[in-house]
Amino acid sequence: MNSPRINAVSDQPLSIGLLTTYLAWGNADDSGIGQHYRILADALTAQGHQVCVVHPSTEAEKVRAGLAELAPPWRYVIVPVHPPHWLEWIVQSSWTSRVILTELCAAFAANQALAKAVQEHSIDIIETHATSSPALFYLQRRKRPSVITRVSTTMSQMNAISPLHSRVKRWQAAIERFTVRSSNELVTHTERHRDSICQLDGYDPSSFAIIPHGLPDIPAPPVQAATKTSLDILFVGRFEHRKGIDVLLSAIPEVLAVYPNARFTLVGDRGDNIAWETFLRENPEVASRQVVSTARVSSEELEVLYERCDIFVAPSRYESFGLIYVEAMRHAKPVIGCNVGGVPDVVQDGITGLLTQPDDVTGLVACLNQLSADEALRKRLGQAGRVDFLTRFSADQLARASTKYYREILTGQCEDTLHKT
Repeated sequence: MNSPRINAVSDQPLSIGLLTTYLAWGNADDSGIGQHYRILADALTAQGHQVCVVHPSTEAEKVRAGLAELAPPWRYVIVPVHPPHWLEWIVQSSWTSRVILTELCAAFAANQALAKAVQEHSIDIIETHATSSPALFYLQRRKRPSVITRVSTTMSQMNAISPLHSRVKRWQAAIERFTVRSSNELVTHTERHRDSICQLDGYDPSSFAIIPHGLPDIPAPPVQAATKTSLDILFVGRFEHRKGIDVLLSAIPEVLAVYPNARFTLVGDRGDNIAWETFLRENPEVASRQVVSTARVSSEELEVLYERCDIFVAPSRYESFGLIYVEAMRHAKPVIGCNVGGVPDVVQDGITGLLTQPDDVTGLVACLNQLSADEALRKRLGQAGRVDFLTRFSADQLARASTKYYREILTGQCEDTLHKT
């Protein structure tokens, strides 16, 4: 690896590279990972650092046009990803092979583009993510800056949680593990998530730094003049098994039987979710009058929904962090989640929200009913969540913690410079 430059390890601004195949821009909030790197780039730039985002994409022109309109304060390199036609022809009948092919082509393109960006912008250090392994080939270079890999929910965990297993997921898990083990430094968001992935994939817990995600603050909401007549309950997430949407849908009729003034808003891509179709068929009146399901909404619309809701609920079977809970806490809303993964490190049970067990419809109903019945409790948990957001989960805190970690690496304060188990 290249030796760090003197100016890069002093109090002077750093030159930081962010490599990501997910990037939120405008209203295209691609994923939690996509939001993280957009927020991190903004926050690091606001603190005076030079940031270059390298983003391989199969929709390069669309992303480039969107970013040009957005005019972010950081540099960006959009890398077109086009698998060779002859390879596409070979794997045209195999969805699993196309997924792997696209990810490998993205990593190959990123290797070239990132190497060029390092030279042109004198990048001191690089952060990327394990999901989709965009740094797979770049990590094999002998002369390069240190690469920090942030490990979110892993494919190994997805395989363990999801009832559907496929060859592509097993291959993705293997490639992801190789990428993690090739990285110079590792970071994740919570201690519980770190312990979970280390137990599952055999990583050394001491290899990980813990840096929570962060969100930019929001303006103070306007004072509501009229008293609400309904109790608004919000869910945000994809309609998939891991997000526990089937558990929530099973709980809704029981909650409405006790609190008929409740209204549920479900935000997320439904796909071909069987649980949703079953819910519509078995509860036609409830679905038409008291449950609203939307696809993805704009960032502005989502902020309005967070501000309007009285309770936020997401009974995920696993979250490495759960940025959705922090989004609700930022709006001073009480949250309900499950005691899994990194969620207990984000949601303090009885302090900023309530936790139940995954797959427990009865427990989820109890939590929803408890908050529905007690406005004072909702306000107390919501206000505590707002304080916790400012203390632990702001974008400013994320940038400060990340910069401190980068400097420790560059100055040799980290004891290990290559984490392999």
